[in-house]
Amino acid sequence: MYMVKMMKIQILSVLFLASFVRGSDVRNVVEVKTPTGWVRGYEEMVDDKQVFRFIQIPYAQPPVGELRFQKPRPIEKWENVQGISNEQSTGCSQWYYPIPGTEEMKLDEDCLFLNIYVPGGISTDRNLSVMVWIHGGGFVNGAGTQYNPVKLASKGDVIVVTINYRLGLLGFFTMNDPLAPGNYGLWDMIEALRWIQNNIAAFGGNPNSVTIFGQSAGAAAVSLLPLIPSNKGLFQRAISQSGMVFNQAFSTRETEKKTMDLLLERTDCKGQEDIARTLKCLREVPVENITNAITFMDMLIPLNLSIEAGGFLPSIDGELFKENMGYPKSFDDDRYKLFRSIDFMSGTADGEGNVLFMSLTPEIQELYNFNVSEKIPARVLCEMNAPVYVDSAVGNVPELSQEICDFYSTTEGTDAQSNKVCEFYADYFFIVPSNTLLSIHAKDNKKTNSFQYLLTRKSPVLFFGDPPSWFKGAFHGDELPLLFDTSRIIPVSEETLQSLEKENELSETVIRYWTNFAKSGNPNGEKVPEWPSYDVSSKKYVIIDKPIKTGENLKTEATELLSRIIEKGRQRLYHDEL
Repeated sequence: MYMVKMMKIQILSVLFLASFVRGSDVRNVVEVKTPTGWVRGYEEMVDDKQVFRFIQIPYAQPPVGELRFQKPRPIEKWENVQGISNEQSTGCSQWYYPIPGTEEMKLDEDCLFLNIYVPGGISTDRNLSVMVWIHGGGFVNGAGTQYNPVKLASKGDVIVVTINYRLGLLGFFTMNDPLAPGNYGLWDMIEALRWIQNNIAAFGGNPNSVTIFGQSAGAAAVSLLPLIPSNKGLFQRAISQSGMVFNQAFSTRETEKKTMDLLLERTDCKGQEDIARTLKCLREVPVENITNAITFMDMLIPLNLSIEAGGFLPSIDGELFKENMGYPKSFDDDRYKLFRSIDFMSGTADGEGNVLFMSLTPEIQELYNFNVSEKIPARVLCEMNAPVYVDSAVGNVPELSQEICDFYSTTEGTDAQSNKVCEFYADYFFIVPSNTLLSIHAKDNKKTNSFQYLLTRKSPVLFFGDPPSWFKGAFHGDELPLLFDTSRIIPVSEETLQSLEKENELSETVIRYWTNFAKSGNPNGEKVPEWPSYDVSSKKYVIIDKPIKTGENLKTEATELLSRIIEKGRQRLYHDEL
């Protein structure tokens, strides 16, 4: 009987091995033979629809011991069946920060896992489109299984894959040497995409219809991956949600040196004879001593909210990136060739500036004599935010700082001014970079599609707590509950669950948009309002709210102002390189 079953497995790649009952929920176990080895999955029912989840599948060798601070190595074929029944997969070791969803998360340095969610029955004949989720968290926090995509998979009829990648110093520490070049977290993402290319067909997925999508730092990664020519063929579409490559997206040599000196001092690895011996020392340090050695507070420049984040951000390593990709060039520059060959969607929330008011420390509030729950005065913009931004782009140019101050100042009252201060942060960090990259993608491009959205619908899930009464707009991350079950990030009350149910219609619309795009490169289709494509003349976009609306020329004046400053920065960078 066993041999008969094995023959059937060889033919079908899938065998339903067992079923068991938990309450009234009957769940099946399934095993799939992939080119790398057997994996085990478990059935989950979503509104009477079947989804199989395969949790904690290794896509690379454990990045431990000699493989710490190295590119990931491809996983070797395994003999034991992979996959766990527990929905909460292991996350990558990370600096502890008391944000919702991290307290109960199991963390380990051996963390290069992915999770696969397949709707309906599994068959190699299905050829389903694949969506690969890259989580956010500032490149220092988070994990793939914090985002449960069963709703997205079942309603959209796509395979969804969520991935882990190395974070913080373990993911981005660099010594600017071939022995420790940095960008390990990005290499992890690339290795995960390679594994998907080689194995997803066994689950019924189409390796030629892969969409990468992510939010915040994950979205920044999604915008970076198409700027790496060697990634050609790993994906055909990309969706960046509230995150984009921009001029501050890369660490600097100065901050990388500061990070290295601090890490070596705090791990007693300072004073070694050479880089090889230094790395040997670092690889023998307990992982928690690495993750806790340096925090953002160590890198924070006092009283200006600027973070010298060398070792926590992508770096110019000479291989993946030979220059700062955050300074845009002409749309026909060679570095955009792969990017312009894929379909691209990008969007933001209208209240991304909530990230700013959350970051205003008691020291800053005391210095500028305000309480963030009541207001943010124009002085914070004019004396801190604008000068810091300008300095990062072009150096100390007071007239440019004053121009920003004038542009974002208003006489319409304290609440309006507070929102304008947050608006500047949202514009330079999220919206203007999104506009810029969309225009680069769309200009004279008839081969692939460009789409933009603006989220204005506030979520009942308060990831960041109650906002000040004066704050207007949808928060950074407010689209996530429309796509995922996010209860692993923040538990929700019964009242919030009831509020979420009222968003079901909008959620289904967003899921259709996202999955239509994943299947065809176009979000339009049946049962959704028309979403106009983005072009460089009218710059049309869809407004995600109730009801769905459309707009055009999002933040044109702000884009012109900040793009002019960034162009000066690019020219300065080019001059310095000469």
